[in-house]
Amino acid sequence: MLAPGMTSMAQAVIASADALAWAAPAATLVTAGTTSGAVTWATPTGGTPGYTYGAAGIVSDSAGASSTATVATAGTAPGATTVSGLVNGQTVVIQRTATDAEGAQVTVQAAVTVAATAAGVTPGTAPAGQSLAAGTTSATIGTWGAPSGGTPGYTYAVTDPTGATTISGSGLGPWTVDGLTDGVTYAFLLTITDSASAKGYSVVTIAVAASETAGQWEVVGETFYTDADWTALSSTDATVAAPQHTLYGADGTTVRALIRNTSTQARTLSLTPSGAGLKLVNGTAAASPSVGLWPANWDILRAGSRRNAHLLQVRATGYEPAGSGAFVHILGFSTGSGAASPLMGIRVTNTGSNLLISAYSYFLSGSASARTITAGADRRWSVDMQLVIIDGGSSHRLYITPSPADGWAPPETGAIRATVGQNSAVFTLGDLSTATDWFGASQSARAAVVPYHDGTATTGAGIEITATRYLRLINGSR
Repeated sequence: MLAPGMTSMAQAVIASADALAWAAPAATLVTAGTTSGAVTWATPTGGTPGYTYGAAGIVSDSAGASSTATVATAGTAPGATTVSGLVNGQTVVIQRTATDAEGAQVTVQAAVTVAATAAGVTPGTAPAGQSLAAGTTSATIGTWGAPSGGTPGYTYAVTDPTGATTISGSGLGPWTVDGLTDGVTYAFLLTITDSASAKGYSVVTIAVAASETAGQWEVVGETFYTDADWTALSSTDATVAAPQHTLYGADGTTVRALIRNTSTQARTLSLTPSGAGLKLVNGTAAASPSVGLWPANWDILRAGSRRNAHLLQVRATGYEPAGSGAFVHILGFSTGSGAASPLMGIRVTNTGSNLLISAYSYFLSGSASARTITAGADRRWSVDMQLVIIDGGSSHRLYITPSPADGWAPPETGAIRATVGQNSAVFTLGDLSTATDWFGASQSARAAVVPYHDGTATTGAGIEITATRYLRLINGSR
């Protein structure tokens, strides 16, 4: 089990004789006009034999939201993952996990590229891939050869499909990568854009060996929604037929999150140009929205190891303009897009002047008066909310920490804290036994952040998400 009283990222170190490793498949390049391509997975080495494999998922698609690419994966490795529905010039990066008999896990990415037509852009020779020692957090990607084709006058960008690393550089390189994680093989994507906006793509893999120790929290993925580096998105459910929207980084290629907003009522989901965060804003109807946010780097949780402990975190603010009208805010974790069971989170309720903060779930509810608000005053709250998933989904712990300024860390024992203004309330909470399967391979099993706003107080009230993070503790559920 996860150790009680845990207050820092570091835990006791448990030695392991041989670190689990899994060689990345070679990048696959198919000829123009081909609509599918496959990568073949090797057999892992090291760790404790008895390997299991997660389903493949697409973590980056250069064709963006218009893509029809799909993946089909053999159930065991060695085996092949076929990517179908490709078009000329498209690069798709896919990802799988391998887990040994003791629960150690590595993550590997591979890429399939369809060559561009004669009028497209053809990348030059890619730098050599790299295999780095455990504990390496930075690397330098070498220099690509000069591209050809298209309309000369090229620009270049290198991206990490996981969004977990920081990349700097220019032109054909060299580029520097910071924030690498043990046990992950990254597929870094070079996007070349010519003066006529035609594109070409090239992939370089960098593998960081799995750590020979277990017992430390590792950051699997972190996404901030305050940088304003997004492809524009502002949609109202009542006028948009497509239920799911993809949020991309500034390059228009890197997937940062998925949004599902299927309510027929007037709720607006928007990305503010000021970079204040991702907002669910109140519309004109007092009806429940159904909204789920799936950070792209949380997808690794699906088919993840049940022996590991998993920590999901979200940083958010709720706000109401001046007034005294009734409202309800719920911010929670769920495996669906709606504010329904199983959901664990924070519930903020106002019936006129008395503001209540509650620990909220289908299985448990507790509340306390946190602050009395005078009519006419702004009503605001902010939280760092954390969900610990232990023992394969059979036991969950929910923690709400005092304020975003305090930073994130694995939780303290048994305390739930929420804050409104300068006042806070403390709740105690044991484990939540639920039937939630956070590790299912289907889309409905994705771990989601669910913002919920219902009320008629004032148009413009709502919930704002500013950051999400996912951490993993190897063998933390044992």
